[in-house]
Amino acid sequence: MTQPGPTKIAGLRQGSYKNVNRAAMQKALLKSEEWLRLAAEGSSELGLWYWDELRRGLHFDAKTREMYGVSVRRKVTLQTFIDALHPDDRARVIRTWRHAVEKELPYSVGMRALRPDGSVRWIHGRGIGHYGRAGKPLCMVGVDFDVTERRQGELERVELAGRLINAQELERSRLARELHDDFSQRMAIIARRLEKVAAAVEDSESAIETQLNELRVLVDKVGGDLHTLSHRLHSSALEILGLAQNIGPFCADFAKEHGIQIDFESADIAQSVPPEVTLCLFRIVQEALRNVVKHSHASNVEVRLKGNSETVSLTLSDNGVGFDVSQKCASMGIGIQSMKERTRMLGGTFEVRSHRMQGTQITVTVPLNRVGDVLNVFAQ
Repeated sequence: MTQPGPTKIAGLRQGSYKNVNRAAMQKALLKSEEWLRLAAEGSSELGLWYWDELRRGLHFDAKTREMYGVSVRRKVTLQTFIDALHPDDRARVIRTWRHAVEKELPYSVGMRALRPDGSVRWIHGRGIGHYGRAGKPLCMVGVDFDVTERRQGELERVELAGRLINAQELERSRLARELHDDFSQRMAIIARRLEKVAAAVEDSESAIETQLNELRVLVDKVGGDLHTLSHRLHSSALEILGLAQNIGPFCADFAKEHGIQIDFESADIAQSVPPEVTLCLFRIVQEALRNVVKHSHASNVEVRLKGNSETVSLTLSDNGVGFDVSQKCASMGIGIQSMKERTRMLGGTFEVRSHRMQGTQITVTVPLNRVGDVLNVFAQ
């Protein structure tokens, strides 16, 4: 939705008030509110309000009162509004509102209303200020949208994606344990028995000994591959060594296996990165590098991992064939969606930049202080 530009309200233009009579301004605002009310008829999610900067007065219409749980018999004041907000949102909302009023900016903010019955409503507020001589604020007219149902649907979708990804990780962990504890051990036993057979026929024909040795080498290689697969499915080293100490060796092994150049650098990554963030970024690196081999056909990849006290960011850039981001690529869609959902689960941001024959760049930023609170994403 585009931000409203300069408008006329009962003959008064935003940003050009001169010698404004307070009573005339109040009358103009009331007329504008009536016009907005007519425009909003039939909408069960939209409430109207205005703020009188000169008198420090706040007005809610009936729908806005309902959103915040304010009785029709109660006088509305600024404190009424503050008290109706969720305690965790109050400082941010007031700070955003005052900044908009004082800097002549459009007001737009998401918030939660904690109503007297204990229910929580998600609300998105928008407003536009009107100013007098020398930019002095006179008032702000705005609307509030009740987006609770839409937000609930969003949260349910994120929760479902999270459950699917968590189920996938549990299955990866189970398979990794089974590969390590069962198949790898059995392959090791076979290799040892082959060694004994080879020793027993040492004095026999050399051809038999040679074949047995070749078979033993093959079994050793299969055992090593099973160990590698187990590590990729679920690396216990992630929890022990940390993020950078795992991504670096993984990139080196991947580059050697697929014959490409991967340049990895990390800076300021703390050892105390939450395990869910570590796993998320490690999986994204795995998926992104698989896409490079399968789709980008790049010869060079740069992987950059940077951190600070609040976030960890990951950037992967390749010199491959690229693709048109504006068009959905069915063959790459699942991988990209998986990376997006992992990032969204942690309240992070995910961005893909690519152009045909100009390579691809993936940028992921994840907050470190987000543990199970995706609600804060909407409130930013």
